[in-house]
Amino acid sequence: MILSIESSCDDSSIAITQIQDARLLWHCKISQEKEHSSYGGIVPEIASRMHAQDLPQLLEKAKKVFDFKDLKAIAVTTQPGLSVTLIEGLVMAKALSLELQIPLIGINHLKGHIFSLFINKDTTTFPLGVLLVSGGHTQIIEAKDSKNMRIIANTLDDSFGESFDKVAKMLGLPYPGGPIIEQLSHKYQNNDLYDFPIPLKNYKDIAFSFSGLKNAVRLIIDKGADHAKVAKSFQTTACKHLLQQTERYFKRFTTPKYFSIVGGASANIFLREELDKLCKKYNKTLLLTPLEFCSDNAAMIGRYAREKFLQGSFDEITKLQCSPKSGDGEFL
Repeated sequence: MILSIESSCDDSSIAITQIQDARLLWHCKISQEKEHSSYGGIVPEIASRMHAQDLPQLLEKAKKVFDFKDLKAIAVTTQPGLSVTLIEGLVMAKALSLELQIPLIGINHLKGHIFSLFINKDTTTFPLGVLLVSGGHTQIIEAKDSKNMRIIANTLDDSFGESFDKVAKMLGLPYPGGPIIEQLSHKYQNNDLYDFPIPLKNYKDIAFSFSGLKNAVRLIIDKGADHAKVAKSFQTTACKHLLQQTERYFKRFTTPKYFSIVGGASANIFLREELDKLCKKYNKTLLLTPLEFCSDNAAMIGRYAREKFLQGSFDEITKLQCSPKSGDGEFL
């Protein structure tokens, strides 16, 4: 078995994955949403203290269920993320590795999101196109296999998920904004939406941007706009932007048969439905992560760690460090 630890942002999570068949044997997570809600976003110092408190609790729960003598490796998220929170998971992982005398596996959080597609699945599906929409990232990634992943498009400013959080804050709504904006948009049943500009509509490259859209939303809110109408208009426009850039990718590249959407913001049902339509238009098979594993979790870290374990890809305990950045430029 592999024990995996996730602490890249505001979710403390530990999971245990069976190496033989990639089955998720145990997973538990403690969210910090309540602690950060009143601030309208993540406060790194608070997040770090909460991880220091919550990770040991999760570890004790795991010890009551499993004999740690059966563990063959410890996996931990090392990048990208908040340095002050990543270090909490890394310290625990190193301590366990030393105590149990088993290998340590550092995991790229973004690759973990991609491997969330394969939780409880013994096989993977590559090559694969990926629209990654997590809290801090909006990217199109082309994955030839688990080792070769190239970033095709990035955001020029905020991420898709961040824009939902910031619009929710403008509306006086709590953090996290994604689920709240989605719920509020359902309350507006009319089709006369605000005519927000779709970002980068005439931009030559494939990229993402949400700063202009956020400003347009702010101007409407300042005029006393209907909140539900704002929510639906914003969500529709933000998703259209993702879809337009994804369609550019389909048109300009010889793309894989399989396409997927991963990351916390991929739980948005409207986006899933619209992306499914786009994939059918271009004869792509859409792969989706189960909703319970879209947000940050140790199960996806364990699933990718199983792949690295079978490849014999381990890290030296004295050299493994955490980093807020995601990787080497255009590659993961």
